[in-house]
Formats: sequence, structure tokens, C-alpha cells
Amino acid sequence: MKYTDNTESSSPENQEIPLEIKEKLELYGLMVQESSDVIWIMDFNLRTTYMSPSVEKHLGYTVEEYSQLSLADRIPQESFELSQEIYKSEIFPIVSGEQEYDGKPIIYEMLHKHKNGQLVWGEISFSFIRDKSGKIISIMGITRNIDARKRAEQELERSREQYRMLVENTNDWIWETDIDNKFTYCNPAAERILGYPLHQIIGSGFFEYSTEATRQSEILRFEQFKNSAFPFAGLRHILTDANQRIIHLDVNGSPIFDSEGNLSGYHGMSRDVSNYQLLLKKLNRLEARQSGLLSQPDFGVIELDSNFEILEWSVGATRIFGYSRGEAMVGKIFKSLWESTAWLSFVKELEANTIPVPRPFFVDEKRNKRLDSKEIHCNWYLNPIIEDEYFKSIVIFVKDVSEIKEYSDALSQFQMFTESYCGALVFADTRLRINGFPPASIDYFSSQLTMLKGTHIRNLFDKESAKIILEQGVNYATRMHSWQGEVTVKFNAIEKPASLEIVSQLNKKGKLKGFALIFDKIKRA
Repeated sequence: MKYTDNTESSSPENQEIPLEIKEKLELYGLMVQESSDVIWIMDFNLRTTYMSPSVEKHLGYTVEEYSQLSLADRIPQESFELSQEIYKSEIFPIVSGEQEYDGKPIIYEMLHKHKNGQLVWGEISFSFIRDKSGKIISIMGITRNIDARKRAEQELERSREQYRMLVENTNDWIWETDIDNKFTYCNPAAERILGYPLHQIIGSGFFEYSTEATRQSEILRFEQFKNSAFPFAGLRHILTDANQRIIHLDVNGSPIFDSEGNLSGYHGMSRDVSNYQLLLKKLNRLEARQSGLLSQPDFGVIELDSNFEILEWSVGATRIFGYSRGEAMVGKIFKSLWESTAWLSFVKELEANTIPVPRPFFVDEKRNKRLDSKEIHCNWYLNPIIEDEYFKSIVIFVKDVSEIKEYSDALSQFQMFTESYCGALVFADTRLRINGFPPASIDYFSSQLTMLKGTHIRNLFDKESAKIILEQGVNYATRMHSWQGEVTVKFNAIEKPASLEIVSQLNKKGKLKGFALIFDKIKRA
């Protein structure tokens, strides 16, 4: 059964109100006048027989205006359908006598049309009016404006939904524990981080996944906060996931209290910072490596900005060029490390290797200059740094090869000497360790000679010859510049007699720097 909309011609003023209803209205007169709720009475055809003036506060219409509106003009379609359902299920069974009315009010919520065109939420509570004989004769209800509350509930629901979506989709692990540190809630991120099913994580212990090495210390730190019911932030949690990988978490948490103010657990967030920890370790290694490079005395590390201002100056750079770190960082000294024509050549080489595409390059320069104006020979390895398509800085490794070049030139000369005047020539340092020989000496000893570089010279001789050389030859050469004798060369499969001359070598300050061993010197007439 459907009720019909008969409101268009039914003004409350034109309806005959039963005596019983008039008496109730007179009784509730003051309440009707003062109440912000809309009080109304309808007959069984749902025609409005009474409407309180507060309808104007609620919906903007006067009683007369609202009474002339059809039901379709009063409520939107979804409310109209709800009203039909209420009539079928709650009103008709009672007024038809199919169901006994239990006296409890019937309450539901629906939207109404405001005079300004907006939809307004109202809570409807109605019951039935009986005459003196107990017969149900009308429907009496109250419509309360709940629009603000309903809008707030909807907004709260939207916020909850947004929060739920955020929690379920965030990469951070949102969790809650009970007083025994057992997980009572975890968002899906827990499964992504740990690799275990979510149902397995719920109910497990907070520190159950900690590594053996860190578990006790982590529990101790956490219990310190828990005993005082304090929140915490930045607590490091190191655990092992289902694939036995080490996971680093940064954990923040806040206490949860029950209705009596007692601590009942914690809730918080754990962020996976494993990649950050890996980067931090790499950074620490790089910093340690950089520190090691800057302290190396054998080569210099220099960093320049785009204006050739020195940003970094290592211990090795000080040893090579003579400028202290402070002098290099404060003064514009980089250009003074070069002879003028060498500087122009360097700038040209730098431009060629930074425009249009930057690339590392090598410079071999014989005309570099020290603080004391001494000219030195340096090898430069330069790496331009580009940021945002602009030349930002340049990292330089430099080595003073002056002595190496002198040694190389000397070896070339000794090669000629060996080919013309002796069978072989071998150099040794003051500790009698082999540190060089011209290529011609390899023909004399075989290619295996290269394997003896850095080893003691005794490895070239038999035991008796080695004893003579060490006890007599070296000492004599040290005092008298040279020593000559007959020895037996014994090296791998080679064993042959040889004449040997040991000549001491002095540096520029006249101090001993090593020995030259001349084998089978050719005698000239």
C-alpha cells in the first residue's frame, strides 16, 4: 500500500482538529512556542493537520507556505522513498490493526528541502495519538534539526576514511601494542617490511623480530620509557625479516591509557630506514677514504671551485708545493703553482675537457713551481664536477714525479751503459733490496729477474758469494765508494762465475742512498 500526497489543499488552518488533539496542543502550547524543534500532526492519509511555527527556523518557510507544498517539494527523492518504506513497515500495520502499537516512538533521519534550495538533515520521532476510548486517531511527531551534527558526522567519517586509506597505504608501519608489548594492530606496511603474513604478526611480540645482537639493549631502552609511561621518538629497532635480511627501523611511540588512567599499551609508527643506513655507511666509508687521502703524503689532493679558489688542500699537497693548508685556503695560490706559459696551457686543456661534456683528463707538466720557486715535474689527474649543467668544481690528484723522471732518465742512460760496458747492472737501496735495473740486465739473468724486485740481493748469488758481499763488499763500498771481487751468480737455473763491482750511490746532500751492482764489467785498453 502506498500513501498519497494530499498536502496541496490541506492547510492546518482548514483542517478540523479533534478535541483530544486540541487539548494536547493547549497543554504543550508554551513548549510549541519556545521549541526550535518542529512539532507536527498528520492524519492517516499523511495530511498535515498541525505544524508548529518553528518550521520557519528549521526550513525557512512559514507554516502557511510549507502547508501548500506537495510532499515532493518538501523532501528529495531518496527521502520520499524512505518515507514510503516507513509508512509500509511502521505506520500501516498499526493503523490497520495488523500490529499492536507498543508505545515506543519511531525514529529515523532524512533530508528536507530548505527554502534556499539546500538540503537539511532532520531527525524525525513520531508516535500515535489515541482518543479517550484508546483508539489511534492521528500521528504526532517532532522533527529536530540535526544538520550541523550530521554534517560533522559525515565530515568525521570522511576524515576517518581518509585516515584509514592513509594508514593502509603508507609505507610506514603503524602499530599498536598491549601492556605485554604484543601487537594488537598493524597496518599492511608491517607485512611489506617483515615479509610475514599480517595475521601472524598480530599477537606476536614487539621485539620478537629483533636481531639477537640488539634485542636485549632494545628491550632495556623501551622499558625505560614504558616504566615512566613516556612517549619516545627516534628509537632504533634492528630486526630480521622473513628472508633473513637486516632491517633498520626508526620508531616513534606514545602511551595508551585506559579509562582509569593506567597504562594499557603503546601505539606508534616505525619507518624503514634501511636504505638510509646503507647510504650512511657508504658516506662514512667515503669520509674515511677522503680523510685517508687527505692525510697521504705521497700525493696531493686539491679541490677547486669554478674561480680556482682552493676548497681542499691535503697533507701531500703541502709536501709537494710547500704551502700550508691555511696559506692555500686563504690565498689565491693555485695559479702560482704554474709557470706562466704552463698555466695558459693548463686553462686551455681544462676548457677542452669540460665543454661541452666534462671528462677526467691527465696533464704531465715539467714546469710547476713550489713556494721556494723550485721548478718541479708533476703529473696531474683532474676530474671536473658538473652540477645542474654548470661547471661547479674540480677534484685534482697530483704527484711530484721529479725524482721518478730523473730515475727514469738515469735508467735510460744506464741501459746504454749496460749494453756497452757490462753484462748487467742492478740497483739496491741501503737495506740491500733490489729496486731497479735497466732492461739489458734481464738478458743476463733471464726474465725472472723482475720477480726479485723488492727482495734482498743475496738471492742473486750462491751462499759463499753472498757472505763475502755482505761482510766485505758492501762495507768496503760504503767507506771507499767501490769494491770489486769474483763471485758466483746463482739464480734459478743460472749458475755462472762473474766479476762484480759494487759502487755506493749518494744523494745531493752526500748521504748514502743505495748501491749499484755491476756484473762482468768490460775492460777497455
